[in-house]
Amino acid sequence: MTDTEIKYLLNDIALNSSRASFKRLYQFYYSQLFWFAKSIVKTEEAAEEIVDDVFLNLWIQRARLTEINNPANYCYMSVKNKCLTLISKPHLNQVSIDDVDVDIADQAATGEDKLICADTVKAINHSLNKLSAQCKMVFKLVKEDGLKYREVAELLDLSVKTVEYHMGNALKQVAIGIADFQKNKNAVPEKIFK
Repeated sequence: MTDTEIKYLLNDIALNSSRASFKRLYQFYYSQLFWFAKSIVKTEEAAEEIVDDVFLNLWIQRARLTEINNPANYCYMSVKNKCLTLISKPHLNQVSIDDVDVDIADQAATGEDKLICADTVKAINHSLNKLSAQCKMVFKLVKEDGLKYREVAELLDLSVKTVEYHMGNALKQVAIGIADFQKNKNAVPEKIFK
């Protein structure tokens, strides 16, 4: 969905209380926000509740939606704040960023493409699994969720330079993994990734 379409949805929700536009916005952001919340709170139930609370607050405050300049960043920051509030309660355990798990999802490929790309995706995922948890998180937010470096820096309380550093490391690791895979592509994949 383009920024223009998202702005249209926000305006339609704010001015017309359009449930259809709200549903489209919810469906567009839900999985990304759910994954992000789950990576912090570690339970699906809590992540679902947090994302639903964020969208409930958006609906309640819908008249002010036209004031939001960057909806993705706003939603991520809202989810992050709700997660931090939840895990700061004494009855819940703190979550380590080392526990974050990232896999690249191949959403556009179909049939023959999946067969051709499966080993390359496996090589990329293997390379990403060698990264630190924070580096994986930065990579996912930038490459899969489409956030800008500045937005990721704000979201994770990092400097933009640190985000650039993590992305450089991640891309270097992926390039090395793909190069190794290309050298060994005649080898049995199970032996490459052990």
